[in-house]
Order: sequence, then structure tokens, then C-alpha cells
Amino acid sequence: MELYLITGFLGAGKTTFLREFVRQFAGKRLRLIINEFGKAGVDGALLRDVNAVMAEITNGSIFCACRLDKFEEELHRCIADAPDVVIVEASGLSDPTSVQTVLGREEFSAIQYRGSVCLVDTPRLERVLHTARVCPKQLMVSSLVLLNKTDLASEEQVHAAAAAVRERNPEAVVRTTQFGAFDPAWMRNIHPLGGTDMTGQPDIQLQKQLIELDPVMTVEQLTGALRLIVEDSWRIKGFARLEGRCLLVDCVGPAVRISDTNIETEQENRLVLLAGPGMPLRRAVKQAIQWYPGLIREVWE
Repeated sequence: MELYLITGFLGAGKTTFLREFVRQFAGKRLRLIINEFGKAGVDGALLRDVNAVMAEITNGSIFCACRLDKFEEELHRCIADAPDVVIVEASGLSDPTSVQTVLGREEFSAIQYRGSVCLVDTPRLERVLHTARVCPKQLMVSSLVLLNKTDLASEEQVHAAAAAVRERNPEAVVRTTQFGAFDPAWMRNIHPLGGTDMTGQPDIQLQKQLIELDPVMTVEQLTGALRLIVEDSWRIKGFARLEGRCLLVDCVGPAVRISDTNIETEQENRLVLLAGPGMPLRRAVKQAIQWYPGLIREVWE
């Protein structure tokens, strides 16, 4: 049984990439473990049509003390089910440097760790490297680093991103891509790398919020509300059903992105908000509530 780890900071395009990556295993039995830092899972719904058994672990990183036990439980289920391939999509806020220590235990000897692929949001990499300490650690454990979203980056940004990756991980093979496209020839570049063991370390400091949208809200009002929040967040993600439309909200950094989707989910009109320490996320949310009274509320769980 082989296990591949997919990592990369928030908004790098891991879920889109995963839909491409699974094609490398046509004819094999697949099992996916999807990890999301927020309380509400979104990626699982986006991957529901992938031909694989899937499990979600939410509300924390699978490599930290708060969710490591859940990850271990899923690994035991994998051993019992005995798929050909296990693919783990780690949270964008995960520190994966302990992955080989966890998988190296005798109880998981049936699982062969094949290595990690790291997705990079090319135009945002410089900022992320200086604001999120997990980002360099994700690069450090990955033998293949894909500079994604190069269609949104200048030539200078692509060269700078490649140089930044090689500075932090000289062993990594760096490739450029768009929309998570994967060249089958790159499979030979995926293999285990060493890394500092951080097993049981607490999650990085960050802010997490969950907001609920009133169904009478319009798409225009939602767009306006998100514009009040995105500058003070790292990621806003979730599904909304407004004006008879099913919508996917997927904001990375200052970009507001709302698109129609045919995905059915029970988590409608709830959005997960993530921000770094010191970012005025709570103030931005309160401002949005004031601008759109009765249409947005904070959810406390």
C-alpha cells in the first residue's frame, strides 16, 4: 500500500491538483484522507465525484497534537481496507515535518510512504513565506514542488519563486504548472525526503471564524461583504445558496471569488475564515455585519 502526501499553503490549488493527480492511479483502489483546518469541510464535497473512498478530518492539522489521533485512526482503517494507494491532502496550515516519524511506526509498516508534492501559489509565495512559518516546512519535506498559477504570475515572479524554493530545499525538483495540471513524467520525482520531527507540536497561531449567511442575502451583497473581509484574511471558503443559485466561495488573499457549482452539500451558507496572528479579522467581520445587518452572523461552536 503506497501513501502520497499533498501539501501546500492555503489557496495554492491542492484540491484542483488532486483531481488531476488521481488520474495517475487509474485502475487502482484509492483512498483519500482530506484534512481541513476549519470546522466545516469544503474540499470533501469538491472531491465527491472522484472514484475513491474518502475520509475528512477537520478543525485542525493532522500532524499536530489536536488531530494526530484522528489521522492515526484513519491510517488503521486504511490498513484494514488495504487499498492500493492512499493520498493525503494536508491542511494548508499543516506542518508535515513529522510525517515519516508517524508512518515509520511498526503499527503502520503495511504503508509505504512514497513522498510529498508541494503546491505553491506562485504570485503569492514571497508574502506567504514571510507570514506563515509552516510554508517553508511544507517545502522542506517535498521532493517535487509545483509552482502553480503561473498564468497569474509575471516572469520575474516565477523566477523568484523557483529561487526561493531552491534556497529552502536544494533537493527538490521544481516544475511550473497551471490549474494543477500534472505531467505523468513527474511521478519519478516523488520520493521521501528527511525533515525535522515536530510530532505533537501545537497548531500555528491563527484565527479561525465561521460565519453564517441569511438565505435572503443577494449575491451582490455577499460580494460586497467579502470585499470588506478578504484583505484581513488568508482564506475564505464555503458554499452558499442564494437567489436560487448554488455557489462556491473560494477567496485567497485579497481576491474575491464566487462561482456557480452543482455540488450538493449540507454545509450551505456557512463560510470558514482563516487569518494569521495580528490580522484584524474579527474587526473586519464586525464591519461586514454592520454593513449588512441581519444577513451575516458569527457562529460559535
